[in-house]
Amino acid sequence: MYGETETEFKLDAKGEKMKNLALVAVVVVSFVVAGCATSSYSVGKDFPSENVSKIVRSKTTSSDLIRLFGEPFSKMVISENEEKWLYTYSSGTANAQSYVFTTKVQTTGQHKTLDVLLKNGTVTNFTYTDRPEPLGSVQVQ
Repeated sequence: MYGETETEFKLDAKGEKMKNLALVAVVVVSFVVAGCATSSYSVGKDFPSENVSKIVRSKTTSSDLIRLFGEPFSKMVISENEEKWLYTYSSGTANAQSYVFTTKVQTTGQHKTLDVLLKNGTVTNFTYTDRPEPLGSVQVQ
């Protein structure tokens, strides 16, 4: 403490307190700026997957499909006597985490589709898929 006076020492202690206070403020602001959000979504109308095994080509009718699955998500006319019916359902969640300089988004979910071709009101062909939604993670800076 050569050459230091009591006043200079008090100023240094006060300056140190200000540095600590500033550090605490930066940490608090970082937590306030950082955040997270979760959102759920669904598209289409859920349908009973277990009924897919009850579809028989050249036998199951459009009335049978409505009884088994309800009305389709969409109907498309292919020709004068052919239609394509689509049953589809997707659901899941998206989680977003925001940090000071980056944002990370992750999605999880399930997607199922029943695609049916009818001719004269009877099933001629169909495909069914049930898979996880693409699990993804995106980081934005």
